[in-house]
Amino acid sequence: MEPHQHPLRHKRHSGPGIASFIISLVSMLAYIISVGAMGAVFAQGLETDSSWTQSSTTGVTVITMILIGLFAANVIGVILGIVGTILRNRKKIFAVLGLSLNAIIIFSFGLMFVVLMLRAGR
Repeated sequence: MEPHQHPLRHKRHSGPGIASFIISLVSMLAYIISVGAMGAVFAQGLETDSSWTQSSTTGVTVITMILIGLFAANVIGVILGIVGTILRNRKKIFAVLGLSLNAIIIFSFGLMFVVLMLRAGR
């Protein structure tokens, strides 16, 4: 224990850790909504005489850009989680949870990308 810290003083939660955890939760919800929206766009595109309309292409483009932004947010979440775990005299639970969830999301995207690339090569 450091000399300037009172023995009964409670540790505070890590700010970057809390931010990392919130990013992971918000991004998971946004991914679920985005996948549902992508399904709706594909269904609408296939419903109209099996030809893609300009609005369908625009919808896919917008959702893809949103997914790229969410992925970037997860990378930031990993960085904040690492910072939160490094901070001294702070509780680490939110930092560890945020780091773990963001890393799992990034790993899942990487795995999905590899599987899609392998399937496209057939």
